[in-house]
Amino acid sequence: MSDDVRDPQGDLIGHMRGVTIRFAAKTVLRDVNIRLHKGQLHMLSGPSGCGKTTLLRALNRLNDCFDKHEVNGNICLKLSAGEIDVNQLADKQLPLLRRKVGMVFQNPNLLPGSIIENLTLPLKVVAGLDSTRAMARCEEVLMQVRLWDEVKERLNADATSLSGGQQQRLCLARTLVLEPEILLLDEPTASLDPYNTEVIEQLLASLKQQYTMVMVSHCPAQTKRLADKSFKLERQQVISE
Repeated sequence: MSDDVRDPQGDLIGHMRGVTIRFAAKTVLRDVNIRLHKGQLHMLSGPSGCGKTTLLRALNRLNDCFDKHEVNGNICLKLSAGEIDVNQLADKQLPLLRRKVGMVFQNPNLLPGSIIENLTLPLKVVAGLDSTRAMARCEEVLMQVRLWDEVKERLNADATSLSGGQQQRLCLARTLVLEPEILLLDEPTASLDPYNTEVIEQLLASLKQQYTMVMVSHCPAQTKRLADKSFKLERQQVISE
């Protein structure tokens, strides 16, 4: 990817070249080519079933969780530890990939337990931090997602006691707490009301200089508001950008 780093649109942090993805006999994506630029928010749009989420999951190998999954082509990411070919990674390397390329899903996927446990558990299990350092990191990311002032007096409350918008920000905080380099967002505002959608959009706009982001959206207005670069998918391919 070294020749592409001089791309005039900014530092290239990743690309897909000739990527085709099948599940059993069904081709979901065919000959997809996209380029990802550091510090930009890339939006994926298109009709339901066109492969947006499959494309997103390919970047951190979450499609591997499904049976009869086959991928061809090249997916290259340039992370701080060096350039990697995502499809060539051994299974034992996938946890680190998914830490560096974190994902926030359409519906909040809370861990069982309290608000603070949703953040400290990954820090202790994955990052190996002690309680003091874990709490300091938790406060930092809760402030980053603008949730600290809303929850600081009830950190031990059940995470399900939060509103939908707060739950989604907590899930975003749980991804950020492990210090990813790329954020994947699968329609993170789809289940939220207009107020919480605006809160999340403002938050993403503030984060996009710190993180490279790839986001799925069904909303053309949202794409226009947020995207530094957009890709439209149709008939299994990226038809415009």
